[in-house]
Amino acid sequence: MKIFYKVSDKQLLKDRNEIFKEVGISALETNGFVPSVFKSSWNGEYNRSIKGYTYEYYKLKEGKYLEHIDISIVSGDKWIKVYLNIFELISPLNSIEELGKYEGINFSMPPNNLTKMRLRSDDYKGPPLFYMLFLPEHKIGSFYTKAGYISKVLKLKKLIESDMGHIDEFVKKWHNIYKANVTDWEGNIIKEI
Repeated sequence: MKIFYKVSDKQLLKDRNEIFKEVGISALETNGFVPSVFKSSWNGEYNRSIKGYTYEYYKLKEGKYLEHIDISIVSGDKWIKVYLNIFELISPLNSIEELGKYEGINFSMPPNNLTKMRLRSDDYKGPPLFYMLFLPEHKIGSFYTKAGYISKVLKLKKLIESDMGHIDEFVKKWHNIYKANVTDWEGNIIKEI
């Protein structure tokens, strides 16, 4: 006889991916983000090497600031990891589609990823114990029953929808912590800040 309700890693992965597909994508697109146009993007496809899903969304601001949202949902944990990074392009773009002929991998590699901020983690100030215990996270929390699991899934869904819908608040926090690296259209650093 089982005392506590258990959910398989496969089901956890499926549920977290469904949450992001149902509410995260539409909220980002409402805020002007588009799926990655780079050649190397996996965007929503299952990736065997990480045993999970990755999504990449971009937004062009003022023709020269490239906002990059990277979402990682992997098997074996309970998180939807959402990262934000911003780059200043050395030469302005008319449209984000102009980046479609490039790989874009450099935007995610060092030293560019040193300015990557994980939402609901890196943007908090103060002792980590406080925010780990009391502030919301992009995670399916602890549960002991099926009803408890469903409740945690719905709570995560609501948080993802809210955070992706208010992504500009996180962009402001990013600017308070970091300065954008100046790169070319392929993500090669021209000027590191």
